[in-house]
Amino acid sequence: MKIRILTLICLLFLSCQKEEDYIPNVMVDINLNLTLPEFSELQTIGNYIFITGGVKGIVVYHQSFDIYKTYDRNCSYQPSLSCSKIDSVNSTIAICNCCDSKFLLGQNGQTIGGPAILPLKQYPNTFLGDFLHIYN
Repeated sequence: MKIRILTLICLLFLSCQKEEDYIPNVMVDINLNLTLPEFSELQTIGNYIFITGGVKGIVVYHQSFDIYKTYDRNCSYQPSLSCSKIDSVNSTIAICNCCDSKFLLGQNGQTIGGPAILPLKQYPNTFLGDFLHIYN
């Protein structure tokens, strides 16, 4: 009998909770020709650029010789807020000025400060020759 009452209380509690705030899945299929002038910053290791795509834009970070990391600019803390996005990058640290969360671009977008506990949403990519393909 106690198990039934406990189960009923748990079900009522769970059904009354608010839906989780999450970064929606959107289709990403972007090809960048890295020889074009608008992507020249990416020729240097440690540099980044912001491009359109994803939910609130994409951060493309040149991590090492032929490794690029690509993340959605949508901050993982309260992502439905209009201001919840990566505004700047200082060295390898992406910063959301809305909540002051900080993320390591070279470490799969892991959080290192602020209220965010989840990493940035990362998109897979392939680098071949002069082209970077970002997709999901």
